[in-house]
Amino acid sequence: MKIPYVIDNIEHTLADVLNYLLTTRAGADLDIATAYFSIRGFEHVRRTLPNVRTFRLLLGDKPQGGEDLGLAPDSRAFLRHELNAEPLTLETQRLVEELIAFLRRDDVQARLYVGNSQFGNGRREFLHAKCYLLYGGVGNQQVLFDHLFPLVGIVGSSNFTGPGLAHNNELNLVHKTILDVTEVEDDAARAEVINHAGTQVNGRITAENQHLLKSEVGARAILDLAAWFNRQWARSTDFKDELIEILESSKFGGREYTPYEIYMKALFEYLRDDLDGDLSDPATRSAVELTEFQEDAVKKARRILARYDGVIVADSVGLGKTWIGKKLLEDYAYHRRQKALIICPASLRSMWEREMQAASIAATVISQERLGQGNLDLRALADMDVILVDEAHNFRNRLTNRYRTLEMILAANGRRGRDGGRKKLILLTATPINNNIFDLYNQINLFAGNDRAYFATAGIGDLYKYFLAARRESVAEGSIRIFNLLEEVVVRRTRQFIRSAYPEATIGGKRITWPERRLRTVRYDLESTYEGFYQDIVSRIERLNLAHYNLEAYKATDAAKDDFELGREEALVGIFKSRFLKRLESSIDAFRISIRRALEFVKTFDEYIQDDIVLDAASFQSAMRLIENDDESDDGGMPTSRAAAIDDAAAARAVLDGLPRLDAKRYNRRRLHHALSEDIDNLTEIWYQVRNIGVREDDKVQELKHLLLSELRGQKVIIFTYYKDTARYLHSALTTSDTDGWLQAMGDPVIRRIDSDVAPADRGRIVEAFAPHASGRSEDMGSEHEIDILVATDVMSEGQNLQDCGVLVNYDLHWNPTRMVQRAGRIDRMGSAFDVLTIHNLFPERELESLLGLVERLTRKIDVINQTGFLDASVLGEVVTPRDFNTLRRIADEDGTVIEEQESFLELASSEALMAELQRFLASEGNRWVQDLDDGIHSGLQRRNSKGVFFYFVAKHAAGGRVHYWRYYDINRREVIDNRYQIIQMIACGPETPRHPPPYHEIDVFEIQEKVLAGIVTEVQHQQAAELVTKEVAQEQVLASDILREHARRPELDRNEIRELRRYLKQPMVGASVQQLRRAVQIYRSDSDVEALLSIVRELYEAQGIVETDDDADNQRNIVRREDLHLICYEYIDA
Repeated sequence: MKIPYVIDNIEHTLADVLNYLLTTRAGADLDIATAYFSIRGFEHVRRTLPNVRTFRLLLGDKPQGGEDLGLAPDSRAFLRHELNAEPLTLETQRLVEELIAFLRRDDVQARLYVGNSQFGNGRREFLHAKCYLLYGGVGNQQVLFDHLFPLVGIVGSSNFTGPGLAHNNELNLVHKTILDVTEVEDDAARAEVINHAGTQVNGRITAENQHLLKSEVGARAILDLAAWFNRQWARSTDFKDELIEILESSKFGGREYTPYEIYMKALFEYLRDDLDGDLSDPATRSAVELTEFQEDAVKKARRILARYDGVIVADSVGLGKTWIGKKLLEDYAYHRRQKALIICPASLRSMWEREMQAASIAATVISQERLGQGNLDLRALADMDVILVDEAHNFRNRLTNRYRTLEMILAANGRRGRDGGRKKLILLTATPINNNIFDLYNQINLFAGNDRAYFATAGIGDLYKYFLAARRESVAEGSIRIFNLLEEVVVRRTRQFIRSAYPEATIGGKRITWPERRLRTVRYDLESTYEGFYQDIVSRIERLNLAHYNLEAYKATDAAKDDFELGREEALVGIFKSRFLKRLESSIDAFRISIRRALEFVKTFDEYIQDDIVLDAASFQSAMRLIENDDESDDGGMPTSRAAAIDDAAAARAVLDGLPRLDAKRYNRRRLHHALSEDIDNLTEIWYQVRNIGVREDDKVQELKHLLLSELRGQKVIIFTYYKDTARYLHSALTTSDTDGWLQAMGDPVIRRIDSDVAPADRGRIVEAFAPHASGRSEDMGSEHEIDILVATDVMSEGQNLQDCGVLVNYDLHWNPTRMVQRAGRIDRMGSAFDVLTIHNLFPERELESLLGLVERLTRKIDVINQTGFLDASVLGEVVTPRDFNTLRRIADEDGTVIEEQESFLELASSEALMAELQRFLASEGNRWVQDLDDGIHSGLQRRNSKGVFFYFVAKHAAGGRVHYWRYYDINRREVIDNRYQIIQMIACGPETPRHPPPYHEIDVFEIQEKVLAGIVTEVQHQQAAELVTKEVAQEQVLASDILREHARRPELDRNEIRELRRYLKQPMVGASVQQLRRAVQIYRSDSDVEALLSIVRELYEAQGIVETDDDADNQRNIVRREDLHLICYEYIDA
């Protein structure tokens, strides 16, 4: 080919020219000066470059400061970046192996330009020149000396990279001594020279002389370039070994990384967003002072809110969730002047109002109880920009009024606030899961808005099915199943994690301390309390039929039975028997009240059933509330049927008029009456046994008084009980009579009570009097108003800071140990002044095992029925698990570790422990160690009964940040696991873990990688399809839409309005709206009044509107292609 004078990579590429020269001039010497070098540059000349006799490569170096810093990256960094960006392929691996082999030749040199001077501003020189110089012999002449004959010199803009040699639009000028005949006889060039010189050409110059003259010009240019090159070469330092090391350290090289390096690389890349900076403006002022771990929680919550418009802050009790929420509200309501709403338990309303006022944050505060009343004017709340819900676990049941009201507030105005953006929801709770995993689903669904594809970009195509699969597991296992989602939306740290990860945490310049928690057991005699009747009472409870809850079992032999209802009713019998036993243990008075109520109801039920009226407990209670002068005072008389009183009160009787009637032909009335009579006899006998037992005979109360007088005298004490009846009984027992001189001996302490009947405002005043320091009322400390002993139910176990107190007494057994954790959290607060917190638990001395055995048997029976699917949460109520019984036994043995274990059990699976491990590592080794690990590296790890490969890919998210794809390909099962929690368990290891030789000969990692990549791309495509297709909506919406479509052509109806309303009905609707729609459809089916249906749909539409996507939603859709997936690391796992 003819070597051109100008190379621009359009008509001629530099790669083609070099390959031609190196092919036709084998054994030549080649010098290259370039700012950057890449493997793709080598790829273009890989077949011809090895033909050179010698090769010198001079690379530029990075600028050391000044304004141009960053315009030209470090040559090392440039090559590492290219290697990191390259996909892992067999072809590229072979290319790098060839390059390394070439560089190892003795006749190949590589140096890095360092210069020998500095500019006045302190910046070092940077070699930005690009030059290619070729030297060689003439014909078959043997070259005896280096660089004897200059052949070609190319200088211009092309770096020794793939784009520089072939793809970029470059400009390079060629100087050469190798001339073609046509170049010697160049008439066009001669004409230009003559015009310039103004003289005639001497015709006596031969063609050979012309060739020589032109070659001399080329040679002079090349010699000058060679001299320049040698000067720069002298200003450089050897870089060959480092260049080879960069290549060897890459994913294509032969460096053997350890499993620990892979583990740390994976953790660092996965958690680096949490390590990186904040989304807030550092210049903004703040009135909310936080400690380090709270600041970190705020940073993570901000990122989650930016992506999903909702976050759950689920730190353990006592870690300051209120302050985290307060800081987030400051972001939106103070700095951005957005409209804010706080929803909290009534007992915390005054606290939130004080905190907002102190921080000058404008926010509306409404109690959860107010939301549940159902008569709230939602119009004033429709345009809230940010909503914070404290104690958000109270919104775990989607069927409650408070949940439906909050749904409506969030759905209003097309889910947009006054500012125009989507509403933000901040949920604060230490216990997001109380009964099962769907507690969490319902809370997350508040900001997902019933859109099952809401988390499609996180790899969750159907949120409901995702949780449904997890519900089959225990709480702990279920949270592992949904680990990937938890990482997306939950901030969760435990007390143990905070103590470990932030040992030097401070607030207000003072180091935070954490008190030790100790369990103490107080024994009492349950048999003595019940005056020797305990065993007989328990036996009679076991024999109760409770037929009024189990009517399906009393159907006639030939009547068809509903298996679902039969299972449900059998479970109800077990549940109510266990409730009797729990109240029996709680207090004599709670049990006595239960027996009296049960006797009244069974006798009343038996009387009405004779008239075929099926009375249920809820209707009975409603009727009783309407009877004049009805109170629950216990005069010791025999409880009787209340049928006559109900019949005499018209309003009460009206409640019964709508009750179902018993079909006498389908039921065995005689057997039913016999069962009711047996229950009346047993309950009557129990009543006689317990009706006159008083405080003096109650051994449990006496043991409590002894504890308070002896060990706890003079200390502030809170006494918790599950039952309101027990709280009243205890308060009365401690305050009303002092015949034994106990109050006087105690020093006449101030004793108060809090339960659900105490008004929220009064609760707040009682809390302030019991914990004046924590409530900011230090002036009340030591006054006559300060409370010494507080008797409380679990209305006090939410949110309240009672850290003035260091002693807690649990009066009844922890059938759900979650309560013990919640109660302990009231006094175990960050910054407590106590070194030791004591938790006293009362346990029956001799009867514990028999009591636990009875309840355990009933619980197992209920669980068997529940496994068949006959029950729902509304029937089950509080769930007791077999694990809880073992926990009770350990509490009785004063096993102090049980609290932390219970906290861990309640924890959602979280990466916070991984963060702690990473932070400890970085504090020891520094960020540089892990940052210097190249992308795509691998190792081998031995794991028993395992054979597969772990891959970690990332892709940029359209809305900012990165999407993480962790995959483990199980070779034995030929399946891919994507649960990051499970994968972490596989790859977690220590620095001492040896590298297990990867089974390269057994496993084709390139083939497996392609399967994994194809799976990710397909998965993302399915996610995109889920986002684009019509959302799955409730059946009621489909029916309503179809009805409107059928009537759309009626002349009196506005067809455009119906079209818009049907568009509204195609989007996911909240449960409260679906319920209204269900009623409207039912009414339409009865009267065919489309106007009424249209009115309801119109009302919902006007309140909520259509949820429009953002203008840039299409641009933010996370489209991921094969080339977008960047490999971070991978690991062979083998037995």
